[in-house]
Amino acid sequence: MRQAEQIARPAKPRRRWRIPAFAAGLVLAVGLAFFWATASPPFPLAALSPPGATVVAARNGTPLRLYLAPDDAWRFPVKLAAVSPILPRLIIAAEDKRFYDHPGVDPLAVVRAAFSNLRAGRVVSGGSTLTMQLARLADPKPRTLAAKIEEALAALALERKLPKRAILERYLNMAPYGGNIVGVGAASMFYCGKTPDRLSLAEAALLTVLPRAPFALDPTKHPQNAKAARDRLLTALARRGVITAAAADQAKRVPVPKRLYQPPFFAPQFCDMARDEAGALPRVDTTLDPETQKAATDILRGRKAWLASQGIGAVAAVVLDPASHEVLAMVGSTDFFGDTRFGQINGATIRRSPGSALKPFLYAYAMDQGLVFPQSQILDIPTGFGNYSPKNYDGHFRGRVTTEQALVTSLNVPAVRLLNTVGTSPFLELLRRGGLSSLDQPAAHYGLSLILGGGEVTLLALTNLYADLAGGGEHRPPRLLRDTPSVPAIRLFSPEACALVTEMLTKVERPDLPTSWERALAVPAVAWKTGTSYGHRDAWAVGYSAGRVIGVWVGNMDGTPVSGISGTVYAGPILFELFRALEPHGSRLAAPPGLNIREIEVCAESRQLPGPDCPRRVTAKIIPGVTRLGPCPVHHRLLVDAVSGLALSGDCLATHAAKSVTVTSYPAELVSWWRGVGIPFVPPPGPEPGCGAPRGEGPRIVSPSPGTPYVYRRDAPAAFQRIALTADAPAGSRRLSWYVDGTLTAQGAPGATLFWQPSPGSHRLVAVDDQGRADAVTVHIE
Repeated sequence: MRQAEQIARPAKPRRRWRIPAFAAGLVLAVGLAFFWATASPPFPLAALSPPGATVVAARNGTPLRLYLAPDDAWRFPVKLAAVSPILPRLIIAAEDKRFYDHPGVDPLAVVRAAFSNLRAGRVVSGGSTLTMQLARLADPKPRTLAAKIEEALAALALERKLPKRAILERYLNMAPYGGNIVGVGAASMFYCGKTPDRLSLAEAALLTVLPRAPFALDPTKHPQNAKAARDRLLTALARRGVITAAAADQAKRVPVPKRLYQPPFFAPQFCDMARDEAGALPRVDTTLDPETQKAATDILRGRKAWLASQGIGAVAAVVLDPASHEVLAMVGSTDFFGDTRFGQINGATIRRSPGSALKPFLYAYAMDQGLVFPQSQILDIPTGFGNYSPKNYDGHFRGRVTTEQALVTSLNVPAVRLLNTVGTSPFLELLRRGGLSSLDQPAAHYGLSLILGGGEVTLLALTNLYADLAGGGEHRPPRLLRDTPSVPAIRLFSPEACALVTEMLTKVERPDLPTSWERALAVPAVAWKTGTSYGHRDAWAVGYSAGRVIGVWVGNMDGTPVSGISGTVYAGPILFELFRALEPHGSRLAAPPGLNIREIEVCAESRQLPGPDCPRRVTAKIIPGVTRLGPCPVHHRLLVDAVSGLALSGDCLATHAAKSVTVTSYPAELVSWWRGVGIPFVPPPGPEPGCGAPRGEGPRIVSPSPGTPYVYRRDAPAAFQRIALTADAPAGSRRLSWYVDGTLTAQGAPGATLFWQPSPGSHRLVAVDDQGRADAVTVHIE
C-alpha cells in the first residue's frame, strides 16, 4: 500500500504542469504552422474540385438519368447559394463555430481538444476546423500528429487563397456521406430525394452529423444510431440558441430515411447519346419532353406482346419537332435490361435497310430538276438495266401511272426508272447532305437498288430527313441538347417540291394504309410513308404533321428475318397510334403561303402541254420556270386515204382522196408491253402501198446493221436480248416510226435510241419519218 501511494503521489504535480505545457506547445506549434504557411506554396486548388457526376435532364429540368463521376462517386457539386441556409448554419454551429473568425486553424479549439483528449486519456476531439477537414478530404492521410500539422499548414494556405464562402462551398461538395455518396448535392438526392435548397431542419441535421461517421450513422443500415446522433445535435443547438426548442422537438419527431432514393432511369439510350455529345459536364440539359417520351414508351410496350407473337423482338420510335429538329422522344427499345432481345441496343441508331422509305426524297429531287410533277406519267412496265430488273412488291405492272400514284402506291419500277434518269451519284450525294452519313459506300456499290433499300440508314437520321420535308426543304441536324449552337441550314429541296410531295403523302386512299386504321385516322392530316427492307428484316413507317415528325422501326436487333414483315402491317399502326396519342387535336398540314406553284391544263394522255388535237385535258400542279413541259407527243394529225385509212405520202398526197385524222403514238416499250399482255390499243395507220416517197433525203438506219451477225441465246432471258433501233434523220423530221415485218414496233424522236426484242429468223425493219420518207434493212437472227 505504501508503495502504491509513493507511486501515486509524484503523479499529481506532474499532471499540474503537463497540461499547461502541452497547451503551450500546441499554441507554439500553431504559431510555427502559421509562420511556415506564409512561406509555403499555396494549396493546389485543383484537388478541391474533383470531377462530378452527371445529371441528364429533360427540357423542363426534370432529371432523366444520373451518371457516376470518373472515380465512381455520386458527386453533384452545387453552389452555396443553391443550398438551404439551414444546412451551412448547422454545420458551422456543430463543427466550427468560429469559422468566420479564425485564419484556418482555431487555437482555442486546439487547446480545448487537447484538454479533452488528456482528460479522457484518448482522442475524443481533433480540434479541426472546417478548413482543416477540407484539406484532409482533398489529401487523405493517416491520423497522426504529423498529418494534423500538415492539415493545419494546408488550412492556413487555403485561407490565404480562398474566401470563407468558397471554402464552405467546397466543404459541402466534398463531405463524405457513406459509400460513394459525396457532397450535399448527392446526399440530398439519395437520402432525402430532393435538391439541397429544399432541405428541412431534420434533414439538414442528419446531413450535418453523417460525415462524422458515414458508416456507423448510415440511416439505411443503422437508423437508431443515425437518429440518436441527429437528435443529440438538435438538443445541443437548441440549448445554445442556434435553433428554437420547439423547432428541435418537431424535427426529432421526423423519422430518418429507411432506404436510399432510387435515381431516375428514364429514356436511357437517349441519355447515353446526349451525354456522349455533351461531354463530361455536371449537367446536360436536353430537348426531350418527358410526357411525349412516356406516351411513346407506353404505346410501344403495349405492342410488345403482339409483335413477339409474330417473331418480332424489337420496336423503336423517334419523335421530332419539325421546326427546331429537337428530339422530343426516343424509345430505343421497350426493355433496356431485357437480355434476350438485346434491350440495351438503341434501335433508333442501328443501321438498317429502309426499303421504300427513301422514295419521297427522290420524287422531291426530280421535281426540282423539272422532270416530274404530281400528275405527270411514269411507265410501270418490265424494265431491264443490264442484269438488274426491278419488280413491284405485288409482282404486277400497271403500264402508265402518274407520279402521285407511283409514290402513294410505292411502286418500285417507276422509282428505279426515275433514279436511272436523275442519276444515282447526285441522288446519293443529296441524301448524304441530308444527314444519311451511313450511306458511306460509292454510288456503284448501291446502284439503282438504292431507292429500294439497297443501303442502310438509322431511324433517327431518316426521321430527321422527313423533318426536312416537313420544314420546307432545309436540312438541320437533329438536336438533343438545348444549348446546341445553331448551324446554317442546308437547302435540299425547294419549298414547292416539299409542298407537292407532302400533298401526295397525305392521301388517305392508298394500299399501304392498314385497314384496321382506315376509319380511325382523323385530323390532324398526316403525311406518311412505309418501307419494308430487303430480306424481310425491317419494317418502317415515318410521318409528319404540323407539329410532330414520328418515325417507327420494327424488327429484330440481331437482324433475324421475319416472314411477312411489312411496314404496312406492323409499323404503320404504331405510327398512327402515336399520332393519335401525341396530337389528338393537332392542326392540319397546310402549304405555306407564297409558293411558286401554278395549276395548268395538260393533255390527259401525255400529261404534256395540250395541242389542238388533244381531246381531253386535266389539271396539273407545276413549278413555273422549273417543270419541263413540251408539246403533246401522243396526238398529232395525219393524212390518210379516205377509203383504206392508211397513211399517205409522196405522190399519193396528190392522187388519192385524203382526209385528216388524229392519231395516237405511244412509247414503243409501252406498246410492246401492251401487246404482250393483250391490252387493246389503236396504233397509227401504216403506209398506203404504192405511194412514192416525198422529196428530200429521208432517214438512214444505223442500227441494226444488215452486215452484223446476231445470235439469239436460248439460255438467256428474252428481256436481256434487245437490239437498239437508231437512225439518222434530216432536220425536217420530227418523228420516226419503226415497223418490223409490217408491224409498228416503236416510235420516237429522231436520234433517240429505241429497242426491239427480236426472235430467231429473218426480219425486215422499216424506219418512216412523219413525212413518209423511209429506209429499210433486213437482218437475220440465228
